Amino acid sequence: MSKHKTTYEFRFEGRGSRRLIYASFRDYRGRKQETLVTEEVYLELVQLNRSIKNLAQSTERHIEYRSLSDEALVKRGAPTYPSAEEEALNNLLREELRSAISELPTTQARRYRLVRMWGYSLTEIARKEGCSIPAVWNSVTAAEKNLQEILGDRVKNTPSN
Repeated sequence: MSKHKTTYEFRFEGRGSRRLIYASFRDYRGRKQETLVTEEVYLELVQLNRSIKNLAQSTERHIEYRSLSDEALVKRGAPTYPSAEEEALNNLLREELRSAISELPTTQARRYRLVRMWGYSLTEIARKEGCSIPAVWNSVTAAEKNLQEILGDRVKNTPSN
């Protein structure tokens, strides 16, 4: 098994609203298993794969900030924490965005989350979904346009912007 091997792999069948998603994985005996999953489970598994990949790429995640020197903290970019007001506003904005995303067509919502929230590249998504890169890009840009219409000026007029 390679260093950055993901836990789950995906296969898609069908098109549009009749698209089926299959997740495959190795069981405890090392045998490949495959199961039909919902889009919600698919998105969670994609996020899990991303987390596993990020952990595998990091060699310093186990070092606590308290044990680092001031110089090391500055070099790494010590974490900053928002005020209570900023945190409350961010929570409200996140909830509005979640609500707006739920109003998008399924494919647009999925691809928007994968690109903008979980950092997947267009190429990765196109490969996993068996479609072209322009198709993914068109979905993401259409999602952004639809989100602008759904959200209107609410986000633009917030104090943090």
